[in-house]
Amino acid sequence: KTIQKLRLDAELRILACVHNTRHATGIIKLIESFNATRLSPIHVFSLYLVELTGRAGALVAAHMEKPNGQFGVQNLTRSQEELESINNIFKAFGEAYDAIRVQTLNVVSAYATIHEDIYNSANEKGTSLIILPFHKQISSEGALETTNIAYQDINLNVMQSAPCSVGIFVDRDIGQFLERKFCICMIFVGGPDDREALAVAWRMAGHPGIRLSVVRMLLFDEAAEVDTSSHNEAQGILLVVMDSEMQNNLDDEYVNSFRLTAVNNNDSITYSEVDVHSSEEIPTVLKELENFGCDLYIVGQGNRRNSQAFSSLSEWCDCSELGVIGDMLASDNFGSRSSVLVVQQYGYGGM
Repeated sequence: KTIQKLRLDAELRILACVHNTRHATGIIKLIESFNATRLSPIHVFSLYLVELTGRAGALVAAHMEKPNGQFGVQNLTRSQEELESINNIFKAFGEAYDAIRVQTLNVVSAYATIHEDIYNSANEKGTSLIILPFHKQISSEGALETTNIAYQDINLNVMQSAPCSVGIFVDRDIGQFLERKFCICMIFVGGPDDREALAVAWRMAGHPGIRLSVVRMLLFDEAAEVDTSSHNEAQGILLVVMDSEMQNNLDDEYVNSFRLTAVNNNDSITYSEVDVHSSEEIPTVLKELENFGCDLYIVGQGNRRNSQAFSSLSEWCDCSELGVIGDMLASDNFGSRSSVLVVQQYGYGGM
């Protein structure tokens, strides 16, 4: 149900949700970087999500269940043409790699309840990760434009209580990384989501075409203050402080294991630390990282960080599902051209 707990020799099962062909091509490029090997192959279940609206939806459902060739091309609905196209894209992807198996599924459902179908599919297929496309796509001018605002609600609903870890993919045309070394920057602050994000980055770092730099933000002073605002009783505050200490210990343990195992044995992986003393310094640190340039940022959503600095910044988030850092990196005002993967770890009650 998580990447962090997945055995090294286990099959990684991913549920890749798409609303259109463009989502399919972007998510495939992301999955390529997960480094499928004979020892740890990948099984991708692509889930094409179709909105059920009245009679039209019922017709789509009926059409999709018929075998191909039972009706003329003129009867093909837009959804079915899209399904055909998505099918072909994923099929070609599976054929291109020995260690990747692909299965295409489709769900026709009302958007208000479609997250339940996603849960059911993830449970049925035993996936460790659900990948969802962000509700904005890059325009020809390079800005992110809303494709469909309903996709944001779907993503928020899925994150509430998904049966495994979740990744939201902000695709700024991730591009063919086979042309050159593909550069990933993983920003680690702390908490279960960041540990899961590091697990994803660690797995990707095994790919021969990838360079990974992990940057850990160490919080001090005001930035390190524990946010106890949501707990009035003394006992509640004590629990938050204890949880915060436990999370810090788990973070140190996992980061140390990463440094010992991965960084020492691989020239294409680097690790660095940056001190943060206040919430104002966080955007500055991100700007400095952006100057180095990367193809993909991987960050945790930030659940259970219990940090005062991040709680105060979260009030300014446009897209709460991305968390503070993901929201900044995905913002057009930030000026980044990099794609972003925001990860939420299973097991902490979602958002």
